[in-house]
Amino acid sequence: SPFSANSGSIESVYSGIINLYSFILYFCCKTTDMLKINCSEEVFELRNTPDELTLNEFDQIFSIVNRAGSDNVTKYFDVFEFLKVPDVILDNLSQKEFIEMVESFNDYELSKDVASEVVVNGRTYKSFELDEFEFKARDISLIEQAQLKEDGHFPSWVMAILFKDVELTNTEHRDWNHIKHKAEQFRKHLTAGEAAPFMVRLVRRQMSELDHATKNVDNGVQTT
Repeated sequence: SPFSANSGSIESVYSGIINLYSFILYFCCKTTDMLKINCSEEVFELRNTPDELTLNEFDQIFSIVNRAGSDNVTKYFDVFEFLKVPDVILDNLSQKEFIEMVESFNDYELSKDVASEVVVNGRTYKSFELDEFEFKARDISLIEQAQLKEDGHFPSWVMAILFKDVELTNTEHRDWNHIKHKAEQFRKHLTAGEAAPFMVRLVRRQMSELDHATKNVDNGVQTT
């Protein structure tokens, strides 16, 4: 499964997926204005909406929250540091101010539907042709392979796999050199706002599969 490389049981995988799902909903699907942080007479405008962040930045933040061995408070501080909140603010936050900052940061609305098309460097890429997006089995196989890379760029790999160059064949699309080139271009030109809805659907799908697997185990059914 795309998110279970470092987990040893269904229970631990399920817990990790819920944490990731909460992060994606709380952070990546925000549609409110830039957050202003006031602390110790300092004011800082925090980019916390998806359209303000590049796909490359989304990769890095997703990697932080998916990091094993860190508590949620540490992850929040690391995300804030990555987004360049000054040390003079972070070092002087009281517990109450930190909680208020996190609550403001987590004020969100669900994002719009997934995009069916993006244009990068004059080339058109489509994620689906029919009325509604759905994950294809081949794409899921490639996504699982991408997760094993553990290179801190999982969301951009997902986007490069899901969006297909309309001028290329399916065989060319599945070539990893082509996918790598696409991912590199997407990191520069796409935003977190374009990637977040796909990641939400991917995690929802994974949660559904894990819930099904857990029920089978509880019922004494062997799963593969």
